[in-house]
Formats: sequence, structure tokens, C-alpha cells
Amino acid sequence: FAGCGQEETVEKQPEVTVEKTAEELKEDAVAEKMEHMTVEEKVGQMLMMDFRKNPDDSGMTVLSEDVAQKIADYHLGGVILFAENLDTAEQTKNLVADMQKAADMPLLIGIDEEGGMVSRLDKSQIPHTSIPNAKDMNGDTAQAEAAGKEIGSVLSELGINVDFAPIADIHTNPENTVIGDRAYGTDAQTVADMASAFAKGLESEGVSATAKHFPGHGDTGTDSHDGMAVSEHDIERLRQVEFVPFRRLAEKGIDFMMVGHITMPNVTDDGLPASLSQEAIVLLRQELDYDGIIVTDAMNMGAIVEYYPGGEAAVKAVQAGVDIVLMPADLDAAYKSLCEAVQTGKISEQRLDESVE
Repeated sequence: FAGCGQEETVEKQPEVTVEKTAEELKEDAVAEKMEHMTVEEKVGQMLMMDFRKNPDDSGMTVLSEDVAQKIADYHLGGVILFAENLDTAEQTKNLVADMQKAADMPLLIGIDEEGGMVSRLDKSQIPHTSIPNAKDMNGDTAQAEAAGKEIGSVLSELGINVDFAPIADIHTNPENTVIGDRAYGTDAQTVADMASAFAKGLESEGVSATAKHFPGHGDTGTDSHDGMAVSEHDIERLRQVEFVPFRRLAEKGIDFMMVGHITMPNVTDDGLPASLSQEAIVLLRQELDYDGIIVTDAMNMGAIVEYYPGGEAAVKAVQAGVDIVLMPADLDAAYKSLCEAVQTGKISEQRLDESVE
């Protein structure tokens, strides 16, 4: 009928809706959030603080105005809890909930809960099953996985979402004072199997696991809590022994890797502890093909504070490629030094974006 003044009827095609995957939706949400973040907010997301219970407190630990203000003012990405912060299950749940309310964005709430000699839960009134030292599991991967699952179940119930465990160090040096019975064994394969099993159990309960302490703290002559720790091995030895558990955990997609304050004079040229060394971080990223979150060991330890004053260590860590600076000795100095480093061009905003994303 076109020639008779009638319009042709064109049938409309239905619009095609492309369903996005969960991963794509997550990426969109992250990108949208980051688009509106300030430099100060991004810096804050890369800091994880601790806080101490006032020794004069006779009651249970609650969130003080001072700590709540720090969480808000510094736009913190995380808080780590210690035994003194944990009284009862109900108190801990309330503490965590109050911290989350004070935050700009949901916090990472961390804890060192390996079981055995490093257990914050053992010193609290929180019901849990006592976990033996890693050494005493004697290579039983089923026991390691069950231990991770038990710990994960308790932490998840409390609202704690990151555990700084398992130990991926190998106890190859009997003189070593910091790892000892915390290690799952004296050979690389046993430690790789056991640490992977523990991480699997932990993650099954929705708690992120952390492999520590890269590049390996099991054969250092000193404790990095007290001063500089040194690994004298060359790269071939590290590849054959110390890196094996970390590589396995990287392959399994572990959420976090903790980098220790350990220098490697026969591997890196910068003379810096791994936590501040770009060469060491490149090894972790490229040699071990790790694409998860890199967190420093506690920055208030002797290996750092004796050599790097103020916020200098935080700046070096971020320049090196670290994603989270754990427990800076001076939170204010770390925050201000990182903000200033971005303003002066020492650290690019792109470097922040890589970590914050």
C-alpha cells in the first residue's frame, strides 16, 4: 500500500539485553567507586592500623571515640585486632560492627590466628577448638584443612574477614628463633601441601588467607621483630626451596601474600628489606605469577623503625608495589607522607589505583 499513501509497517525488533557476569558487575562497581575517590581516600585504603586497649580499662574493649575518628579521618582500609581487643564473642562482634559503621568503605578486619603458639583466640573468652602448633600436625593435610576451617568458622562469626595465616616458611634452620614450631615442616613440599590445605579450610568459611612471610623467614639468623633479618641464599636456592610453598599458594589464588622485612643481598641490589624493595615485589609478581593483594609485615617492627623514620617506610613500600601497609608505627606520619609523595610526584596516582582497585 505504499503507493496509496499508506505507511509501511515495520516490525520492531526486540532489544537484546546482554547479561553481565558477576566479575564484570564487580569491576563496574569498583570503577564507579574509584572514579569519585580522592587521593586521600585512596591512601587511606592502603593503610591497616592496630589499636591497643587502654591499660586502665577494667571493662571490655569497646570502640573509643579516638579510634573511630581515626578510621573516619584517615579513610582507613583495614584494622588488625589482637588478643587484648578480644574479650567475648558478643563484645568482639559489637566492636567489629562499630568499626564498620565508622568507615567510609567496608573494612578489612585482620588477625594473626595461626593456632598453636600464635593464637589470639586462646587468650580470649571466645569459644573455639584449640589448634596445635603447625609442626605437631606432622604433615597431616586433613588436619591442616580442618584447623583452617575451624578457625575460619569462628572468625567469620565474629566478623573478622582476613587471617594472617598460614605460615609458608620452611623451618630449615634449627637456630631460627622466630618461626620454629610455627612451620609445617622442614621440607618445601610438606609445607606447600599443609599451608594450601589450611588456606582451603579457612577460605571455605569466607575468610581470606595470607601466605607469610615472603621470601621466607625460616632460615634467617635474626628475628625481624628485633632488627634486620637476612636471607643469604641465591635465587636458585630460593626457587628450589623457599619459593615453593608461596608459588603453590599463588597458583591456588590465595587472596593475600605478606612480605617480610627480610633482605636478600645475594638476590636484590637495592639493599632493602623485601617489604620495601621493588625488586622483591617484582619477583613475587613475575617469578611467582602472583596477582593478589600484597601486604607488608607489621611496620612497627625493629627491622623497619630502627632504619626508616616517620613515614619514609610507608612511601618506600608503596613505591615498591605493596598494596597494604600494615601497622605503621606512626599512622599520621605514614598517611601524610604518602599524600605528600603523590602531590610531589614521588608516587603516581596510577600506582595508588593499582592497589586500591
